[in-house]
This record gives sequence, structure tokens and C-alpha cells, in this order.
Amino acid sequence: LTTVEQFLVAEILVFLVHQDFGRNVYTIKEVVSEIRDKETRRRLAVLPYELHFKQPFPEYVKLVTEFSKKTGDYPSLSATDLQVLALTYQLEAETVGVAHLKTEPEKKVQLSSTIRHPEAPVNIAGFHLPSKSQRLEADACVSTSASRPRAAEDSPEFGAFLYWRNPLPSIEEDLQELLKAHTVSLSPEVPATLPPGMDQESAGEEGSDGDSDDGEGWITPDNIKRIQQGMGHCDAPANVQVGCVTTDFAMQNVLLQLGLHVLATNGMLIQQARSYILRCHGCFKTTSDMTRVFCPHCGNKTLKKVAVSLGADGTLHMHFSRNPKVLNTRGLRYSLPTPQGGKHASNPHLSEDQHFPQQRLSRKARQKTNVFDPDYIAGVSPFAENDIYSRAAHLQIRDAALGAGRRRMNPNAATKKFVKKR
Repeated sequence: LTTVEQFLVAEILVFLVHQDFGRNVYTIKEVVSEIRDKETRRRLAVLPYELHFKQPFPEYVKLVTEFSKKTGDYPSLSATDLQVLALTYQLEAETVGVAHLKTEPEKKVQLSSTIRHPEAPVNIAGFHLPSKSQRLEADACVSTSASRPRAAEDSPEFGAFLYWRNPLPSIEEDLQELLKAHTVSLSPEVPATLPPGMDQESAGEEGSDGDSDDGEGWITPDNIKRIQQGMGHCDAPANVQVGCVTTDFAMQNVLLQLGLHVLATNGMLIQQARSYILRCHGCFKTTSDMTRVFCPHCGNKTLKKVAVSLGADGTLHMHFSRNPKVLNTRGLRYSLPTPQGGKHASNPHLSEDQHFPQQRLSRKARQKTNVFDPDYIAGVSPFAENDIYSRAAHLQIRDAALGAGRRRMNPNAATKKFVKKR
């Protein structure tokens, strides 16, 4: 069990179950505000220790946000997740420092294609697999034979086997030797020479008694931690100053890429997380650029995130989900709306090179107030230029300096729908 020496940042409420993870448990108020059930709120009110609340600095939130965009986990993270990551980074920087932390993520998955698999068989009984040089020589022989006069076909040698190759080496003998070398006996071995007064039956009984040992080799609750550490599934170091407890795979990936410590709900230290790529379910092409929205091969918006792992020989293994809801059919039942025209059209984003209107203000709204006008009054002038009739004014499009784009002063306010009467 890992014990955090200084600070433990909790993304989930594991501190309600385990109290021996860390000396100081930190979290943000948004995590506690997500609690809805009464039972958990009651347990939170009677914690046997003090729960510290701390908000991360904006510069750390920005740093973690940019780093998550590079790893490709930004679409899977919420605002609360980013603040928890930033708080972990901030406590690590204040306690240990940032010299050991990374600024760029590691590229664990690199897609590469080869002409032939490195484990492709060379000699197969009954098949002839010529090399590239042999194929070139054969093509040259065929071209020279085609250029010969047609009278050669009438020769008595026509139809004979003119090309000869050496027979392939037989692999049956090698297989027999391998089988003999790795022969496994299913019956217990009995020594050839038995002590005097001991027959085969007594030897067999003694062997059966030896099999019924005291349970050595079994996995029990007492030794499961040691066996997992020996297999490399988890680790429990002693000197962990700052750690984060989370079950979100996206958060675990970002923390591990940054070089921070990640703890599981059982208190063990996580050493590796999942890696993802984008796979197009239309043309089945893959890309490791997690920032893409459209497929770089077919151009459709059909990219889905798939977990991958690298084999021992460098091959890429993709792990698909059996959940049919992964490929959501939302928006595919009905036809697309009719494309709109004009300066302020709102059309769905369907392609990567699609052009969108600039959403600029009207000419009257861009005019500045003339302070040299005789009718101008300092302060609040009743004669100030104010555009309230144009299409841009109805859509509440602001200046670029104030933030361009459509917005409502009150997002909860109901909008009026103008329906043309017939």
C-alpha cells in the first residue's frame, strides 16, 4: 500500500473508504459539489480527519490544458478534471519541483507499414516464394523468350520444363527434433533404479503424497500484493510526496505523461496507462494525430478513439469495445438541413475545408461616435450611434475586440421564433 508523505489529491471520493492513503488530503470544491446521494453526504460530514480545499492557479490550469491537447485526452476531460490535474501539478511544483516533470508527451504509438511482416515465413513446404532478384530474372527471361521468333514454339523442346529450381529444404526433420527436445511427460517421473524392498506401487504412492503439499504456489489474499508486484502490474514505493487518486483513464494518461504519481483505489501506484489512436470506421484508416476531427484519408467525420497496445515484435494491436453505443447514430436518421446563405448563415460543419461566414458587424455599428459633432454631449449622449435594426444587431454579434460570435446576454432567456405566416 502506497502512503503519500505530503499531499494526496483526490479526484473521486475514495477518502470516504480509505483514510490511510496520505497525511494531507486535498481536493477542490467542485468534486464535493458533485455528491448527490444522502448516504455519501452523511459520511462526508463525519470524516475523522480534515479535508483541505484548494483552488489551482490559472497558469497551472492553462499548462495542463495545453498538455492534455497534445496527448489527445482533452475532449475526454471536464473542467473539474482539468482543475484536479492542475492542483496536482501545483502541489508537485511547490513540494518537489518541476525539474523532473515533462513538457512534451512521449509518442508511444508510431504507425509504420512494412512490405513484409518480420515474422513472415520464408520456407513453406509445397510453396515457392521467390525473392525480388529472382522475380526480376524471371521477368527478364520471359521478355527475351517473347522476343524470339515464333518458330521456336515448333521445336521438339517446346513444352518441356525449361526452368529448374532446387527443391526446398524439408522441415519435417526439424519439427521432429523440436518435438523430441520439448517432450513433456504427463506421468510423474520414477527413478530407473529403486531402492531394495520398494516396488513401483509404493513409489507411485509416495509421489502422490508429495503432490499434496501445504498449499505452496497458491494465490491467497495474503500474498496477492507480492505476486502483483512481481508480475509488474503495480508497485508500492515508499517515497511518494504528491499523488493523485483517480479512475479516469484520460486523467491517468495525462498524469503519467507529465511524470506525476497516480494511485489506484486500492492504494497501489499505477505505472502505465492506455494509449489511444483515432480510427475511421468508414475507410478503416488510422491516425495518431488526436487533434484531428475529420479523417485525413477519406475526409469524413467518422473518427473514433480506439485503445491500442504494442506487441513484443512491434505490431499494433487495437482493442475494440463491444458496446454498440460507441458508434452513435445521432444525426443520421433525418436528412441535413437546407444550406443557408447570407453573411450570417449557420450551417453544420461537414468538411475540413468548409468556409464559414466572418460574422462581421454592420457598417453603421462599426462607425465610431464623432466627438467633434456639434450635437455631441460629453458623457451619455442621446445622439450616440447605436445600431439596433441590422441583422447583426438582432443576432447580437459583437466586435472582435470584445469577442466575436453569436451570444445572448442571458443564455437562459427564451428566444423568439419568427414564423412567416401564409
